[in-house]
Amino acid sequence: MRCKFCNNPRVIEKDCINSLFYRNKTYILYECKNCGCQFFDMNQHAISIDEMYESLANEKVQLSTQFSPRQYWMDQKNSILKILNQQPTSILDIGCRTGDFLMHFNKNLIRDGVEISNACAEIATKRGLEIFNQNIEDLRLKKTYDIVTAYNILEHLINPKKFLKKITSVTKKKGVIAILIPTHACVKVKLLRKFRKRWRMYIPPEHLNFFSTRYLDSFMEFYGFKLMKRYYSSGGLFNPFKRIRFLNWIFSKFMYYFDKLICNQLPLFDHVFSYYKKIE
Repeated sequence: MRCKFCNNPRVIEKDCINSLFYRNKTYILYECKNCGCQFFDMNQHAISIDEMYESLANEKVQLSTQFSPRQYWMDQKNSILKILNQQPTSILDIGCRTGDFLMHFNKNLIRDGVEISNACAEIATKRGLEIFNQNIEDLRLKKTYDIVTAYNILEHLINPKKFLKKITSVTKKKGVIAILIPTHACVKVKLLRKFRKRWRMYIPPEHLNFFSTRYLDSFMEFYGFKLMKRYYSSGGLFNPFKRIRFLNWIFSKFMYYFDKLICNQLPLFDHVFSYYKKIE
């Protein structure tokens, strides 16, 4: 077994994880000692990825065209615009779902999205957005974008390197790429491992890839991008009081502001946001 990212043979079997979608199947978790990435091999079992995702999309999507601004997406927009340092004319959001993030941008921008779920794509289109209802790797886009975003996408992909190459090619010079990935290299995951608890991101074959920031930075640098900003976050999902309404609200507010403190530069939690600018 060679690493699917750096092709190095220094790969070990880290763990064996039960699938939550295919209840009778287990997957080996591999770790590369060279680049620090982890991954599952989707070919370990004969399954249909497309069938699985269509099923998951139909379960989770909320069929509504109603839109309300969210502080989470406003924060993302402001972070990107600060790094871009100019007025954008276009944005491409990959895995845009029903288009919530795109709706936070002015209508006079080119607001394009990529979404493979038919139900989500239909809703986003009704909102007045331009939606490509297929994998971006298969698209022949004739335009480039000031902003390209990929939130919670890389962990799902069969060929993440092909995906990354594609998004670097459709980004304008001085454009910004924003990426959100789960990270196994954090205090939270180390503590879970110590107490023999399962990390919620280990859900093969829905999640296949776990990048190291070191590898991601080197890949993006090779294609002419410079890391401009990075921070770690709980993603709003760490809350031991979810079943107690008032405490849930208080703790959610606390974590929102905690994620903005200087300690967000430390890998305490398992969400890592990275913002790259194209300099070549």
